[in-house]
Amino acid sequence: MKKIALILAALAVSYSAQAADASVAASKPAYNVTTDFSYNSEYVFRGQKQSNSSFQASAEVTYTNFYGGVWTNQPIRNEANEVDFYLGYGFPLQNDWKIDTGLTSYNYARGQTFGGKTGLSTYESYIGLTGGNCAGFTPSVYGYYDYKLDNYTAQASIGYSVPLKQLGTSLDFAATCGFTPNTGKYNKNKANGTYYGAGVTVPYKLAPNATLTGGLQYAYSDENTSNYRQNYKLYYTVGLALGF
Repeated sequence: MKKIALILAALAVSYSAQAADASVAASKPAYNVTTDFSYNSEYVFRGQKQSNSSFQASAEVTYTNFYGGVWTNQPIRNEANEVDFYLGYGFPLQNDWKIDTGLTSYNYARGQTFGGKTGLSTYESYIGLTGGNCAGFTPSVYGYYDYKLDNYTAQASIGYSVPLKQLGTSLDFAATCGFTPNTGKYNKNKANGTYYGAGVTVPYKLAPNATLTGGLQYAYSDENTSNYRQNYKLYYTVGLALGF
C-alpha cells in the first residue's frame, strides 16, 4: 500500500489538509472516492529504485473507517510494471489518532518467482499508529510482514507543513526511515537493511476536489537488491488528485 513516494507526500499534506477541510467535514458523505495520477522521474520503494520514469495511478474507496483501493506503476520504458491491491480499517482513538491495519497484495506481471516462473505476487499485512498532531508534526509508526517473503519491516515517518497563505499553498515536508532484519527463510545470509527518505511537496487546490502537487524526494538504502544498484536517489514527482 504504502509506497515511499506516496507516503512522503501524504503524511506531510495530511496536517494542512485537515485544517483546510475541517469546515466541510460535517457535510461529507459516509463514503469517499479518491483518485491520483502522477508522473515520477523514478519509482522508489523503501529506499530502492524499482524503475526509471513512470506513470502511477491509484483509486481508493473509503466507507466510514474501512478503505480499499488499487495502485499501479507503469514505466515509460520497457520495464516491469506493478499492480497492488489493498484493504484496511482504521480504529479511531482520541485526538485524531488511529490504529491503521490491513493487507496489501503486490503483483508483478514480469517478476520471477522463487521457482523461476514468470508472474510474482506477495502478500503483506500491516499495522500502524498514525493520524495525530504533535505541535504541528504528524508522526506515524508502522510494522509490516510479508507472508511469501517471510520478512518483517518497521517504518517511522514524520511530516510538517508550512502554510504559504498568500500563494494559496504550503510547503509540506516529510521524512521516513525503515528497517528490515532480513531474518526470513529467503534472507538468512543477508545483513540487516536500513532505508531513509526525505522530501518536500507543494500542493495547490485547483478546485474543492482537485489538487495539483509537485515534489522533490531523496531516498537512500544500504541494500542493493534491485537491478539498478543505486544507494542514493534524487527524483521528482508531479501529480493530480481528484475526489468524488
